[in-house]
Amino acid sequence: MLIRALTRTCLVSIVTAASLHAQETGRVVGRIVETQQGAPIAGAQIELVGAPIRAVSALDGRYTLAGVPAGPASLRVRMIGFGPKTVTGVVVPASGTVAQDVSLAPEAVQLAEINVSAEAERGSVNRALEEQRNANNIVSAVTAEQIGKSPDSDAGQAVQRVSGVSVQDGKYVFVRGLGERYTTTSLNGSRMPSPEPERKVVPLDLFPATLLEGISTSKTFTPDQPGDFSGAAVDLKTREFPARRLISFSASAGFNTAATGESLRRPPTVGSEWLGFAGAERDIPNPVAGVTSLAGFDQSQINTLIGSFRNAWSSRPSNGTANGGVGITVGGEDPLFSQPIGYIGSFTYSYGQEVRHDETRSLIMRTATGFEPLNLSRGGTARNSILWGGILNLSTRIGAGSKISFNNTYNRSADNEATELAGENEEFNTDLDVTRLTFVERTVRSHQVTGEHLFGLSHLVDWSLSGSSVDRYEPDRSDIAYTTEIDPVTGASEPIAWLGGPRSATRTFSDLGETSYEGRGNYRLVLGSTDRPAVVKVGGAYRKTDRDADSRAFDITNRALGTADRQRSPEEIFAGPAAADSRLSLFINANGGRYDAHDRLTAGYAQVELP
Repeated sequence: MLIRALTRTCLVSIVTAASLHAQETGRVVGRIVETQQGAPIAGAQIELVGAPIRAVSALDGRYTLAGVPAGPASLRVRMIGFGPKTVTGVVVPASGTVAQDVSLAPEAVQLAEINVSAEAERGSVNRALEEQRNANNIVSAVTAEQIGKSPDSDAGQAVQRVSGVSVQDGKYVFVRGLGERYTTTSLNGSRMPSPEPERKVVPLDLFPATLLEGISTSKTFTPDQPGDFSGAAVDLKTREFPARRLISFSASAGFNTAATGESLRRPPTVGSEWLGFAGAERDIPNPVAGVTSLAGFDQSQINTLIGSFRNAWSSRPSNGTANGGVGITVGGEDPLFSQPIGYIGSFTYSYGQEVRHDETRSLIMRTATGFEPLNLSRGGTARNSILWGGILNLSTRIGAGSKISFNNTYNRSADNEATELAGENEEFNTDLDVTRLTFVERTVRSHQVTGEHLFGLSHLVDWSLSGSSVDRYEPDRSDIAYTTEIDPVTGASEPIAWLGGPRSATRTFSDLGETSYEGRGNYRLVLGSTDRPAVVKVGGAYRKTDRDADSRAFDITNRALGTADRQRSPEEIFAGPAAADSRLSLFINANGGRYDAHDRLTAGYAQVELP
């Protein structure tokens, strides 16, 4: 009886273990691409060798084999016009997912089946090289794989790794010596509006590098590109959903030998500016907000206006801190009401500081013998920078021939900066020490719906509808100028007294907003054989852009302050008694102003690509 019981127990254990082993399955996902150009192949047949498990690649070349038994597996891929391929040595994890991309070569003649053993055919760098090699124009790119191996925190730093590209001030792209006015910037193929008040340019430091799939730079023109660039067209591509479920977290820390732990003259902060939002104290004061002219104001009213400004004019000494950042990404593909939905959400936050010593600034004046500097000054700048943002991209495939995507991007940056310069000033015929405190808050939003539809093997239609907006808010910039003298011991320029003249104590409030709406569509017809195809493309686009900018500046000048009073710190001068005693005057600065602008663009093209 005991032997029979043990036998039954062993048999039950063996059967249970076998059942559990049989139930252990996983998934195989990946993309089917064309070998020569790296283009996705739709409609390819993928099957698991030795099992009735099959799939068909979608418009973007993606496929999913579900319910694959765990362990070694082989895949067979077939597509009319391409040589079949078998990939062996694919190891499927239990309850997990393995990614396996497969490339197919165009079949000009009848070939024997190709067997590849455990070849990992994936890698974004290789894909980028394929795109560059087969592009009709000169294209350079940097990929997410390369960005991930570098310390770059934003697109402005990452794009410097593209050949022929340099970046000015960490944000403006120069391509082969041509400035930012000759370069256009797009996000996922849609033109981005500009947050700069006096030029049409998109600063690349607005885009965190960890949110990008890659950056491509087109250095020559083709008809299917916008025709308003002569230097380069930079396209930032946000990340696409991964083939398998992904949850990742990252953290970084760094130090700057010139700033971290060193005593710096840093700008004062207000409220929760570590989140990139200007504190309410920086807003234009209520008594000043509605003032467009000072005509009819008596001195007591002028005193009230002057006293309402935030009393912050000077930088403050403090030790520099370490740089740092955090990021989290969640992505994958899961069914929703039996419809596969690909998704990726990512958030990143970074903090950094920068210090620049020995800056030299001047105007250039032409003379009979050449050029000479005018108003030459030297000094330094300390800046605290906040950059955070996120993306939420969704995508679904409808059958094997259609793909719909919904891409969303939001980024915010804030730069709090203190600049101190000392040097000669020809207008006032004296040496001046000038301190400027600046807080600039910038925001980018982008929403985009795109579609791709393949009809048969030769007809492809793609379209895009997008809306983007940018805001630039520069509240309460302060400029203060003191006369100086040279210290006989140190040789340094030391401030003596507030100048008190025009533009020697200025408060500026600026706000800019720009929105852009764009729709575009393309039709692509492939003719000829798969190994030497001819392509006919036609398409059109419409873009609507509107901008509104407002800048207001106020000058505080000396009316009756003596030298002893002007030798105080600016916070002491403007603390209240001077204004209350009617010893200061206020003027509306002519450099302020308001404008709006509108741009409408309608375009079309046709092109033929011959092998």
